[in-house]
Amino acid sequence: MTKSFLKPHIKTALAILWFAFTFSLVGWWWVYFLLKLSPENASLEQMRTSHRMFAWEGSILLAAILFGGIALVIFTYRDQKRHQRLRFFFSTFSHDIKTSIARLRLQAEVLEEDLNTTSHPVMKRLIQDIQRLDLQLENSLLLANLEAGQLLKEQVSLSDLLSSLRSEFSELTVELEREAKILGDRRALLSVLRNLLQNSVLHGKATTVKIRVRPHGEGHIELVIQDDGLGFKGILKKLGSEILMSQDVRSNGIGLLLTKRLLEKMNGDIWFESKENEGFKSHIELEGTLP
Repeated sequence: MTKSFLKPHIKTALAILWFAFTFSLVGWWWVYFLLKLSPENASLEQMRTSHRMFAWEGSILLAAILFGGIALVIFTYRDQKRHQRLRFFFSTFSHDIKTSIARLRLQAEVLEEDLNTTSHPVMKRLIQDIQRLDLQLENSLLLANLEAGQLLKEQVSLSDLLSSLRSEFSELTVELEREAKILGDRRALLSVLRNLLQNSVLHGKATTVKIRVRPHGEGHIELVIQDDGLGFKGILKKLGSEILMSQDVRSNGIGLLLTKRLLEKMNGDIWFESKENEGFKSHIELEGTLP
């Protein structure tokens, strides 16, 4: 996991703490030397010269720290407000975009039914592109809010999750070996499975995905998701660990990156296996139980 940045209100608190500590320390130093080298206690001209030097240099230093600290606090506060406005804008904007995409998808499906063009390749590609756009937007939003957002911990049925996704992947046959109860966030789990199925269809050209479930230590299970697609020819270690620079405009690896981070936030993990023309296999470790 990459380290998260400090939250804006923590930055503001640290700036105020630094300012108060530094200003107090320099103030104490200045007063101490003024009292120690005061003209009443000094008998030498050198002491008086030192006193004037400390008085001027100390006052300049205190003024610099005072104005610098105030500027730092103001700039940090403004940055926090700007951050809040950006979060509000993107949350509102993303909601409107997702609503528009949902309406566009519904209209495309209705048009497909009205024209009785179920097998028409153009309509099929249109609906697939809309689904892909919706998934990419969802991935970007989840990844942007991953560090600040909190995931729920609830018991979720694996078969129910797959039932929710079957309509999105009508061209894909998903076979579940056995039922399992997963302890995690439902939305995050849906995103994990959706990205893996989308990856099988889009890149592997798969038609069938088989999901096996087996115990993996106390309180954990392992899902083995294997498709019958083309497999992956690149470096497996890079999958899920970084955004890939791909010539394929349809994907840059953000889906698998998000998948890995979501699973890590749910105390899980994922790793991959692949051989050319033997399909792509994903191993998912999660908290859960077998019935």
